[in-house]
Amino acid sequence: MQELSYGTLRWRAQYDAFIDSFTQGKSLSPKLRLTLQLGLHQLFRMRVPSHAAIHESVELVKKFERSAAGLANAVLRNADRAGFEPLLTKVLLGKTGVDALSIRYSHPAWVITALKTALELDGRGDQLESLLDANNETPLVNLAALSEEAEKYLNSQQLEPGGASPIGFIARGNPEPLLAFPGVRVQDQGSQLVALALLQAGNKAGHWLDMCSGPGGKSAVLQAGIRDFGGTLDCLEPNPQRADLVREALDPKGPGNVIVAYGQEAKPNSYDAILLDAPCSGLGSVRRKPESRWRKRPEQLSGLVKIQQELLEAAVSALRPGGYLLYSTCSPLVQETNAQIKGILDSHPEIELMDTNSVLNAIAPDLKLNSSRKTTQLWTHLHGTDAMFMALLRKQ
Repeated sequence: MQELSYGTLRWRAQYDAFIDSFTQGKSLSPKLRLTLQLGLHQLFRMRVPSHAAIHESVELVKKFERSAAGLANAVLRNADRAGFEPLLTKVLLGKTGVDALSIRYSHPAWVITALKTALELDGRGDQLESLLDANNETPLVNLAALSEEAEKYLNSQQLEPGGASPIGFIARGNPEPLLAFPGVRVQDQGSQLVALALLQAGNKAGHWLDMCSGPGGKSAVLQAGIRDFGGTLDCLEPNPQRADLVREALDPKGPGNVIVAYGQEAKPNSYDAILLDAPCSGLGSVRRKPESRWRKRPEQLSGLVKIQQELLEAAVSALRPGGYLLYSTCSPLVQETNAQIKGILDSHPEIELMDTNSVLNAIAPDLKLNSSRKTTQLWTHLHGTDAMFMALLRKQ
């Protein structure tokens, strides 16, 4: 069921192109279009017999729009007879550039353009199609081992080690039994590396802050990393329900103080290390959240950018001299990443940009990061992680 729903969401634009090629611009109700998308996904990307996929789809249409059952039957039967590759060739005829990529890889055109710009900035402009292809893969379940005991346990279960994070493992079966062991969490390896990078740089005996902590995955990694060194950890989260998730993620033995407050309420000059995993477009995790590529609009970026700027200012204020701030987003878009770092450096001469790639190379030497830059951009097609951005800052 998850593959049917998630897969249909991933390939929505491509299936719409198929549907439109058979209906010739005819106006379809949202329910009818969705049912046709579901039927096409079963025909072309699932092990469902054609007759079953078509029959079940038509029967579903009869329940809410009986008059359209014949149209649904005709569209799906014609698609089945045409076959996937000939049909894709047909709908791509005459289309080039971003328009063709939008159908072939089922991404909004504006997202493709934004990803292309980010790749070019990272010296990987020729890898756009590889990234788009990776965004459509069903991701494996990634686990994090937050203690030596948890790591030994996952090794004893013969799990494959993560290719990016030193505390990461890949679960190819049902992960639920594994999660019963203390210190085992579901977490993308890119998110693990964000927390590990700050742990590598920061004073583990100091006062730590996770400014936007919900749902608590990175907070748990920070907590585990400073526990044996006497550090303290504050976790800010303005949403009470998400704050509860942070409490559930943290080990009750501490250290960890969950505060239901917005990140800008951090006290000035109070923290030796701050993680700001800022609210963002989330376009670095579209393989895990396929609906996000369709929900986000380019006009939403200005509001997100403003929030990120405000949070960065608050983080700089809350940081003690000599302390480290790690800014991260689950987005590679330039407006949310390097442009934000340039802005904070221009307005705060006391803030120094550290070489995040060197820090990460000390943690995971095989990442093959862009060594010509100080900020880090992970890529789904290269690192097998969400496309996390990281910049490590130090207050002089």
